[in-house]
Amino acid sequence: MISVRTTATLLLAVELLVPPAMGADVGDRVGGIRLTDTEGRTHALSDYAGNVVVLAFWSFKCPVVHAYHERLRALRDTYAGRGVVMLAIASNANETPVEIRRNAANLRLPYPVLLDTDGVLASRVGAAYAPSVYILDRGGVIRYQGAIDNNRRPGESGRVAYAEDALQSILAGRLVEVQEMPPFGCSIRRSSK
Repeated sequence: MISVRTTATLLLAVELLVPPAMGADVGDRVGGIRLTDTEGRTHALSDYAGNVVVLAFWSFKCPVVHAYHERLRALRDTYAGRGVVMLAIASNANETPVEIRRNAANLRLPYPVLLDTDGVLASRVGAAYAPSVYILDRGGVIRYQGAIDNNRRPGESGRVAYAEDALQSILAGRLVEVQEMPPFGCSIRRSSK
């Protein structure tokens, strides 16, 4: 017969061997996050209740992100008047707030860049690559996560616009057909804290 103490020890050993679940899934609500942008303004996800929110994980050091600047700008411009808010999220531990602010200003990004210096939001949703997007419906529930589209460079043929398709479905009140696509780009570097 196994004692209670042995059972507890075995359960603890299993917990130590199995890594904790990280990130969120489609259908999970994301909230309780407050981040400061490059201009010093604080943004809470709850500030955007009633809007569809696109969280675009961003890095000024990633060439793939640079290939997406115009596509993200076009996405923002297309949907800005329809209750969609785009927020760039800078989560790389190797990018300082001063560098991020300078590069965001040089690129004249038409949306705020939020400083996720400790990677809290990236960890909460499970973001591993920049660029990648997490699209939240008007209630803060993830309805799409992953790649923006399937083209690494602008103008490639056969483009499938995953983020745009998801936004169209959400705004029309329909179920998003493709809810997740693996992102590609540069790994988000986490803080070693």
